[in-house]
Amino acid sequence: MKRLPSSQRSKVWADGGRIVKQVIGDAAAFSREVTALRLAAHTGVVPRVLDVDEDTRTVVLERLRSDPPREDWVVDYARGLARLHAATGPEHAGLLPRQEIPDPAPFLRFARALGVEIGGAEAELTFEDTGRFDLLHGDPCPGNDLYTERGARFIDLEGAALGDGLTELVYLRIGFPTCAIVTETPRGLREAAEQVYFAERGFTEGLEDACVRWLVQGDALVPRSERDGTDHLARVLDEDWRWYSATARARLLYRTRVVATFTDTHPRTSALAQRLHERMSRLWKVRPINTVRTHVS
Repeated sequence: MKRLPSSQRSKVWADGGRIVKQVIGDAAAFSREVTALRLAAHTGVVPRVLDVDEDTRTVVLERLRSDPPREDWVVDYARGLARLHAATGPEHAGLLPRQEIPDPAPFLRFARALGVEIGGAEAELTFEDTGRFDLLHGDPCPGNDLYTERGARFIDLEGAALGDGLTELVYLRIGFPTCAIVTETPRGLREAAEQVYFAERGFTEGLEDACVRWLVQGDALVPRSERDGTDHLARVLDEDWRWYSATARARLLYRTRVVATFTDTHPRTSALAQRLHERMSRLWKVRPINTVRTHVS
């Protein structure tokens, strides 16, 4: 078998037409991934599970082919997400953890610490469980997607959960919030991808609330291994840090710029985001994220 590059959370080998993956030290992640792969087996967008060894937390998977992604890869990405999200429903409640509901309190403290007026935005930052039972990937980032003429497929579902798929569709708007690589998707491609997603799902809905949920989450500034309860929004007041393609402050500047446009749906939050953006731009001289999306797969 040939050892393949992987995160510190797993060891991965290629063995002919199979992939052998061992999850290190995290029984919950192993269980999530195997459960999610089995739930999505009928969708054609994840590898088939060939064998499982619970004792060693090892799963043997179909080895998926991957071609270089096309310029409009985000359209296939969104269609694949739609099919993954539609794999589950209320009848699967309890098989995977529920998606966590964001806590806006650290974000509001962050704004106040910068001397920015909240302006009544608290009323718009009261999040609830939307009641959906979509199968969420948990980390739909470049590197966890593969492309062929049949479209996008997804691997590494260690963070899978049940919740609202729109929070993953908006990765294209809010800049891939949980990913090492964060860049801006050109508007035309993003809109085409969103249309394909909703056509596949058979409904249409606004995406502003899903974007706002990412804005307030400090954990969306650090890799998964550092999402340990630390208040990273408080931390970013005193220090900046680079996570692969962008710094934490650059990520915040981009997200506030996006949310500042939501004047129709979230007027108070939009105004707060604009004030924050202006304040941070004066205080911090950071290099903005790339505006041309490049893909790593």
